[in-house]
Amino acid sequence: MAIFKKWIHRVNGDVTDLLSNGPIPPFHVDSLLIEQYPDAIYVLDTNGRLIDSNEKMGLLFDDFALSPADAEEFAPYHEQALTGETVHFELVKAYEGQQRKLAVTCTPLYKDQLIQGVYGIVKDMSAEWDTQNRYAIMKVGRELLEQVPGLMVIEVHLADGSFSFSSQVSSFLGISRRRLNEMHVEEIRETVHPDDWERLTQAIQTLRIADAGADFAMEIRLRHQMTFEDLPVTVRGALSVDRDVITYVIFSTKEQQRIENELTDKDELLRRVCEASDTAICDYSYDTSQIEFATGQFQTIFGYTVKQFNAHPNYWKVVINQDDLERVNQANEQTRHTTPVHLEYRIFVGKKQKWIQECRQHLYDETGRVRGFQALIRDVTEVREQEAEVLRLSEFDPMTNIPNRETMFQSITRLIQTDIAFVLFTVTFNRIGDINRTFGYEYGDEWRIQTAHRLQRMVPDEAVVGHLDGDTFLVVMPGHHEEEWLIQIGEQLARLSKHCFQLEPYTVYPNMQIGVSRYPNDAEDETTLIRRSYMAMGRAGKSGAAPISLYASHMNLDELKRFELLRDLPSAIDRNEFYLLYQPKVNAWTGDITGAEALMRWEHPTWGVVSPLDFIPLAEESNLFIRLTDYLIEEVFRFLATLPNKIPISLNVSPKYLYHEQLFNTFESASERHDVPLHWIEIEVAETSQLDASHHIMSVFSSLRALGIQLALDDFGKGYSSLAYLQQFQVNTIKIDRIFGHGVSENKQARAIIHSLVVLAKEFGLDVVVEGIEQMEDLLLLRQIGCKTIQGYLFSPPVREDAFLQMMESGKLIPDPFDVHEASANRYIQAGITITTIRQQPVSVGLSSIVLTSRTDQTLHFYAALRLPLEGDVTFIIRFASGTDLPVRLRRMTEVTNGLYQYAADYESSPTIEAQLTALEKEVSGNEEVTDYIELVHQPERS
Repeated sequence: MAIFKKWIHRVNGDVTDLLSNGPIPPFHVDSLLIEQYPDAIYVLDTNGRLIDSNEKMGLLFDDFALSPADAEEFAPYHEQALTGETVHFELVKAYEGQQRKLAVTCTPLYKDQLIQGVYGIVKDMSAEWDTQNRYAIMKVGRELLEQVPGLMVIEVHLADGSFSFSSQVSSFLGISRRRLNEMHVEEIRETVHPDDWERLTQAIQTLRIADAGADFAMEIRLRHQMTFEDLPVTVRGALSVDRDVITYVIFSTKEQQRIENELTDKDELLRRVCEASDTAICDYSYDTSQIEFATGQFQTIFGYTVKQFNAHPNYWKVVINQDDLERVNQANEQTRHTTPVHLEYRIFVGKKQKWIQECRQHLYDETGRVRGFQALIRDVTEVREQEAEVLRLSEFDPMTNIPNRETMFQSITRLIQTDIAFVLFTVTFNRIGDINRTFGYEYGDEWRIQTAHRLQRMVPDEAVVGHLDGDTFLVVMPGHHEEEWLIQIGEQLARLSKHCFQLEPYTVYPNMQIGVSRYPNDAEDETTLIRRSYMAMGRAGKSGAAPISLYASHMNLDELKRFELLRDLPSAIDRNEFYLLYQPKVNAWTGDITGAEALMRWEHPTWGVVSPLDFIPLAEESNLFIRLTDYLIEEVFRFLATLPNKIPISLNVSPKYLYHEQLFNTFESASERHDVPLHWIEIEVAETSQLDASHHIMSVFSSLRALGIQLALDDFGKGYSSLAYLQQFQVNTIKIDRIFGHGVSENKQARAIIHSLVVLAKEFGLDVVVEGIEQMEDLLLLRQIGCKTIQGYLFSPPVREDAFLQMMESGKLIPDPFDVHEASANRYIQAGITITTIRQQPVSVGLSSIVLTSRTDQTLHFYAALRLPLEGDVTFIIRFASGTDLPVRLRRMTEVTNGLYQYAADYESSPTIEAQLTALEKEVSGNEEVTDYIELVHQPERS
C-alpha cells in the first residue's frame, strides 16, 4: 500500500502534470507509479469519471468490453467508498463460455482531508477459484477412497429429488435393494435416529446455501430396519460445484475402528499369516497381468512359484479343476466390479486335489482407479477331507439312509470349529404322530422314508439332509446367503404341503413348518444354533404367518416374558411373590355365595401380576409345580380357618400332582394344622391325556373321596374324552368350560350342549357349575336350562382375601353386567406393542398385537392378549403399520375375560400424531363384542 501513500503527496502537487486533456480535476496521480503496480488499477473522480488506469487494467477489461466507470456493478461500491469506507467485493463474469471471478478493492482518495475521488485494485481470481472448486471435488473423492472398507455412498439429485445408493446401504440398513430404490424422503427419514434427524437436517440446509465446494461431517445413528438396532456412523456431505448433487459418504464407526486396529501393525499381521501353514496373500495387477507380490506359502499351496505363473499367465486354467473353471472365470469378472469377492475351487498339485478358498479385495492406485486385487488364500483341503470322512464314517439312520441326529450334531460342531459359515434349516412334516396312532407304525416308517427322500430331492446340491426326530429333519447348507434367497428356498420346501404322499391304500398331505438359523449370525455354538432354528420353526405358520421363519436375534414380547418368568420362577416362592385370589360361585336364582375357587397369582417385580396360564406350564416343565401346589393347599386351608361361615373352596391341581407320593399326606397334615375338615376342600382336575392311566387315577380319586374331599372335572366338554371320564371316575361336580358359557344366549350350539350336559349330570347325580358368565342375558337363559351354580364376572371377578371376606358378610351378590369396553363407537386401530427398556437397559424385542379402541385427552385405550406390567422399571412403545412409534405409559388394566386385557395408557399428543392415528383407523363391521376383540388381538399386524 506504500504506492498509495505516495499518491497522497502527488495529489497535493502540481495540477499541470495531469494526463487528461478534459476538465481539470481537483487532483492528479502519478501514472508511472500506477504502471509499476502488479495488479490492475483505476482512479475515478467523485462523479465516477475515469481519471487514470494502468495497462493491466486495460488488458483485463478489454477482455470483457467493460469499463469500471460505466459498469453498473461497480457503482454502488464506488458510492460506498466516497463515504470514507474501504470496500471489498467480488464479481463473476462470463468470457468465452467460461466463468471469470474478479476481486475488487475500492479506497477513497483524500486531498486536504477531503475525499476527491476513488482508486480501485482489481485482481483476476479465476485461477484460484477454479483451483478451489477442483480441490473441493478432489477432497470428497479422496475421502471416499480413504474410507473404502465399509463405505456407503448416497447421492441426492436436487433437481428431481431422486436418490442413488451404493450396494452396501441395503445390507447395512436391513432393507432390500428394491424397496430402497422405491423409498421416498419420509421413509428414508425413518432410518435415522429421531434424536439425530434435526441436526442432520440443519447441516444439509446449511450446506445447500453455503459456497460451492462446502461440506460437513457429523456422527449420527442409523436404525437397522429389521433388528431396530441403532448403528453409529459418520456422515460426510458435500455439494457439487454445479450445486445439483449432494453426496453423502457414510461409514460405520465400529467398522472403522476395527479396521484401524487391524492395520496398526501390518508387519505383525503379515508375519502371522505367513507362519500359518495353510494361508497365503498375493497382489495381482490388471495393468501387467502379473502377480506383483506373494507370501512364502503361495508356492506351498499351488505347487508353482510366482515366477512360473507370471511367465505363463494362462497356466492357472490348467491347474484348476475343470468343473470349477467357469465359477473361477465368473469370480474373476466379478472381482473387477465388486469387493469383497469370496470363492472356493479345487486345484491339482501333481496327482493330489486341493480345495482352495479365496477372499479378494480391490487394490487402488493414487487416482482411485481399481488397479488389481489382493487375495487371502486358504488351503482348506484338510477341512473338506475331514468333512467327507465324518460323513462317510458317521452312523446313518437305518430307515432313511440319511445322517442321523448324532451325525448331524457332530457335523455342525465340526463346521463351527473350522469357522465355516452355514445355514441350518429345521423342517417338519407334522404328521408322524397321527399316522402312527391311526394307521400303525409300519406306515409311520414308510412316511419317514418318503418324506426324507422327497426332501433330499428338493434341497440344493450342496445341502446335507439329516434326521432329527420323527418326521422332523435338519438341512445344513454351507456358505453365506441373503435372507431373500433363504426365504425362496424355504418357500420351495413349503410347497411340499401340497404334495400328496401315497401310503397305500392311504394318501397323506404334510403340514410343513420350516425354521432357519445361521452361523455365525444367530449363534456361535451348535446347541444354541439348533435350538434357535427349532424356535423359529415353532413360530412358522402361526397366526396366519408364512410356513418359513428365520430366527431373529431378538425375541418377541411374549417370548421375552416367558424367558424372564422361567428364569425367576425358582426363587419366586422363596421371595413370597405368590398370592391367592378367590372367585365366588353363586346360586343362579338367589345370588347366595355357595363356594369359591382359589386362583393363584404371581406378583413379578417386572411383569406385575402374572396369570397361572403363564407360569403353571413353566412350573410343570420341572418339579416346581409340586412346591406351588403345596403352597396353594396350605394357603387355602389357612384362609378357610379364618372364615366364620365356611363354604367349599376348590383349588386347581395339575394331573401330574395326582402321581405325587405325598399327595394324601399334604392334604391331611394341612387339615390338622389349621383344624379345617377336608370336606370343605374341592379338587378341580382338568381333562388331559394324563388321566388316561385310569387304574391309578381311579384309585387316587377313590382315596380322596374317602378322605371327604370333593372332586370336580374342570373345563368339561372341551376334551375328546369328557364322557368317558364321567363314566370312569366318581366325581361330584362338572364345571362346564367357559367356551360354552360365555355368550351362550347368542349361540344355539352352545345352548344345546349345556342343556344336554345339565340333563346328563342330573342323571349321574352331579352338580354343575357354568364358568365365564358375564352378561345378564346368559344368566337368564341358564336359569331356564336349569343351571344352579354360576361362576363369572357377572357376579364378581377374582378378588383378594379381604374383599372376599366383605362379600361373605352378606353372603349374597347382585348381578353386575360387564361393561363391555371403553371403545370408540365405530373405529379401531390394529397395532403392536413392545418394550424398549427394562431396568433402564435397552432391549430389542418383537411386537405383540393390540387393538386401539378409543383415545381422549392424551389417553388411549387398547386390548391385548398379554398381561403387561403397570409398574416397574419398564418402558413401552406402540408401533403402527405405518412404522410410527408412539411412547406410552400404562396407567390402568382391566382383565376383561380370560385371555383378554384392556389397558388405559397416557401418551403425548400432537396434531401430527393425531392425524397419523386418524389415518390408520378402520371402520368396525357392526356392534363389536369382546369375542371380536379377542380375535383381533390374535391376528398378525399387517402393514
